[in-house]
Amino acid sequence: MAKVTLLLDTREKSKIKGDRYPLVLRIGHQSTSRTIGLDKYLKPEQFNESTHELKGITNSVRHTKRIQKTLSDIDLWLDENKADIKLWSINKLKDQIEKQFFNKQSELTLLGYSAKFLYRFHKEGRYSTASSYEDALKAFVKYKIKLTGENDQVTIKSLFNKNKQDIEKSGDSAFILLDQYIPYDVPIKGLDVEFMKDFKAYMSERFTSRNTVGIFLRSINAILNDAGTSFADLKDHKPLENIKKGSFANEIRPLSIEELQRLREVELPPSSPAYRARLDFLFMFNNMGMNFYDVALIKRMQFDGERIKYFRNKTKYEGDFFSVKQSPEALNVIEYFIKPDHDTDDYLFPILPKDTPPDRIFRVKNDKIKWFNKHIKTVAAKANIEKNMTSYTARDTWSNIGLDLGIDIRKISAGLGHSTVEVTQNSYSAKIQERILDDINAVITNSPSPS
Repeated sequence: MAKVTLLLDTREKSKIKGDRYPLVLRIGHQSTSRTIGLDKYLKPEQFNESTHELKGITNSVRHTKRIQKTLSDIDLWLDENKADIKLWSINKLKDQIEKQFFNKQSELTLLGYSAKFLYRFHKEGRYSTASSYEDALKAFVKYKIKLTGENDQVTIKSLFNKNKQDIEKSGDSAFILLDQYIPYDVPIKGLDVEFMKDFKAYMSERFTSRNTVGIFLRSINAILNDAGTSFADLKDHKPLENIKKGSFANEIRPLSIEELQRLREVELPPSSPAYRARLDFLFMFNNMGMNFYDVALIKRMQFDGERIKYFRNKTKYEGDFFSVKQSPEALNVIEYFIKPDHDTDDYLFPILPKDTPPDRIFRVKNDKIKWFNKHIKTVAAKANIEKNMTSYTARDTWSNIGLDLGIDIRKISAGLGHSTVEVTQNSYSAKIQERILDDINAVITNSPSPS
């Protein structure tokens, strides 16, 4: 149980002129402690630690009563809220006491709170999600760097020390903000609408993708909203609330059936990177446009000789499970990669090294996607396909061919793993609209002439 005590901080480093020491409240919680200064400096003989009485100063009786009342009020509050406090860190407890009993405004900072926010994702094994949020924070830091007149064209590998031992040593359940980025941190209450509008304008100029701006703004907004649920004085602080954070449909670049066939037939040196990239592409296409990341994570145990069974990584927390019967083409790809000595826990495809630690998988995956995108472009060039192919092209091609064949969009949506049909409609709105208009135009233009 958390405890509070009143004492003089008689450490030598705390002593001030006149051999006086600060009177402090010591908060004890989870085998660690923090102190809150009371703006009073006393000599040892002016404070009775047993009775908490002050003497030898002006209005000593009045000060004694006030301090004893504050101590009593905090002690009662700790007892009344012990169930909730049990789950708090020592820093949060100190922050709450300062605000409740000393009217101290929140000094919670964006990067300081984000350290805790991202730490939770890592504890849950959601490393890719944490990386996405940190990318948004890196953009924020670069904006702050530019405001100081420094060069913002820098590479930031990470904003935080994520070493488990260092975190445990600090006594807090959060990452540790690296020293070089502390000057660019800001109090959450210091973020206002004008500042965030300027930040949006900075990103709009810096990033070529309009979606990147929206994603980063939504990420920071999520962090601020989470802080608002934890700290009452931040509940209504919403500097991004009325700033547009919309997303834009990505350009769809599907292959036609004829282009897909050219890609299958083009001559490539066996075992070359381009040959490997084509096999990856054909496997993704034959598995309803499976995400490249999901392909990388498939293990030998998930293939029973006929079907691949997996949870889609992007939506696995919603229980998005697939069991896909493998086509002859997909089985040929699997046969190329599968090895007789494969353990059940080995990856089916040689994309990720087996010993890659969980918190590194998403970064290795990003490097492998770059590898794939580079070599699938080589395949496209050799097959005379004048389209910018990427890891998404297999997904777009599968969807587009399905829509052209008149397959119900609800079935297409289920295959893609979209949460609703509306998501599919938004993703492929141009294609759907094109089909509707073609059907209408065909009816009108082929109507019988008046007799």
